This record gives sequence, structure tokens and C-alpha cells, in this order.
Amino acid sequence: MSQDRRRILVAVDGSEQTQEAVSYLSGIVPSFETSVVLFHVMNRVPDAFWDWEKDPLTPTHLDYLKDWEMQKENRIRQFMRQARRVLVDVGIPEYSVMISIQKIREGIARDILTEAQRGYDAVVVGRTGLGGIDERMLGSVAGKTTAKLNTSAVWLVGGKPRKGKILIAMDSSAGAMRAVDHVCRMAAVKTHSISLLHVVRGISVTAAGQEQIFPEGYRQRLLEEAENEIRPAFEEATERLKAAGVKADRISIKVISGVASRAGAIIEEARQGGFGTIVVGRKGLSGIEEFDMGRVTFKLTQIAGNMALWVVA
Repeated sequence: MSQDRRRILVAVDGSEQTQEAVSYLSGIVPSFETSVVLFHVMNRVPDAFWDWEKDPLTPTHLDYLKDWEMQKENRIRQFMRQARRVLVDVGIPEYSVMISIQKIREGIARDILTEAQRGYDAVVVGRTGLGGIDERMLGSVAGKTTAKLNTSAVWLVGGKPRKGKILIAMDSSAGAMRAVDHVCRMAAVKTHSISLLHVVRGISVTAAGQEQIFPEGYRQRLLEEAENEIRPAFEEATERLKAAGVKADRISIKVISGVASRAGAIIEEARQGGFGTIVVGRKGLSGIEEFDMGRVTFKLTQIAGNMALWVVA
């Protein structure tokens, strides 16, 4: 297999959100040099059984559970065949889309994380699963996978993301530039418009006396310095995008300053600008080793909602 080939793992649970994730994937990646593994971890028993008994795998239930397991496997295989057809129809060779069904070993999220260690560039997971919780909330499997997977990018897909526009949240860290490189490598960049966004928080002077401590001129100077510091990163990112085949008129840059919440400003910019995909580095400038994820990135995983969020390691 070519080293340039993109390898993508899709966590499949048979839910409507998984269908949307596959549909999203079909429109965001180039069909050439891309291979996809549709991966399902099959539980041994319905989840509700664990609420009733400590060990539901008793002779009393075994006959029923065998029928349940067979029926579930048939349903998920049919679901995965349909998912493969969606990907094949956009030009990904059928031999490049594999179906893998595995009986649960350590837990659904842990088994996905184990499989993800086998050299994938990205792991695609639906924001919610069969639990049917509010799409604005993060499901258990999606949350655990996003929090713990730090060797590959995680593409967290919520709702029905819009297609055609990608927003890359930038700072001057190495992680942000890795996010740019990930977009260059993984996305069909020639057919997408890409915006580079840098958000700078403002100093709050709402408390009594703080306006004297941080006068307007001083606050404005800090914002100007922040804009000057991000300019080289913007220029480098723009050159990398152009080298990947993005036309200059499809690249835009923007700085938003004086906001209270960087994550909130990124989401608002994505909504107003019609972006369906937000890309962010796993860690920002602080890069604190004790934390698996930066504060802004973590907040984005919680509020991205009806969008696709790429968390790039």
C-alpha cells in the first residue's frame, strides 16, 4: 500500500448519525488513494440486560441472546453494505472499503481506540449514537474516543454538516500548523473554500476600577500585537494550502478580537459563514502535558453541534 494513501476508520453503530457521518465522509475526502474501514464493535447482550442482572449470560437467556445476536449482526452487515455503497458511488474503489465486525472485548470505546492504533490518519465517529440524546450533547463513545485518541485525528460528526467550506482555527502553535497539514492531506481541498481564523480574547474591564488598570489604549495595543504575531502563521498556512492545490481566491483569513470565549466565537463564525467543518489542533500554545486536550478544543467538542469537528493530534 502506498505511503501516501489516506487510511480512515469509521466507527459504525447502525444509527442515523452514522449514516450522516458516512455521507459527510463521501463529500469531504478525495476518492483516489483513500481507504476506509467500517468498524463495528458488537455487544454480547442488549445494554438493558446489565441493568437487570450482574451476569446476563446465564443458560436462562442464552437461547434468546443467540437469536438477538444473529439478528443484530445481520442488520449491521446490511447497514455497512449500504454505507460502503455510498462511498463506492463517489469513486472510492470497492476493494478500498472494508467491513470489520468485532465482538466486544474491553468496551466499545476502548476497542475503537485499540483499532485506531493500527495506522489510521483519521477516526470518524458520530457525535451521538443509538442512544438518541440531543445532538448538541456528546455521546459516551464519541466523548471517550475524542478525549483519549491522541495518535490520530478524530473527526467528530454531528447532525448534517454543510459541505464545501472548511474553517481552520489557528494560533501560532505547531499543533495549528499540523491541523493545516492534515487538511491539505485528507480533504478534497481543490473543491473546498478554506478560511483561516484566529480569535483573540479581550481583557474584561467590567469590574469596578479595572478600566483604570487596563486603559483603552493599552488593551488596543495588546490586540494589535496579537494580530501581528499570528501573521507569519497565516502566511505559512496559506502557502501550504496553495501547494496542496487550493486556489488563492478560495483561501481567506480573519482575526476576531475582544471576545469573551474563543470557542464560542469560532462556532459563531462557522454558523454565520456557512462552514460545515471546523479543524483545530488538539493542543494550543500552552501544550500542557498533563492535559490530553486544550481548553478551546475541549469546549468545541462540547458545543460544535450540527457540524463536523476535526481534532488533529
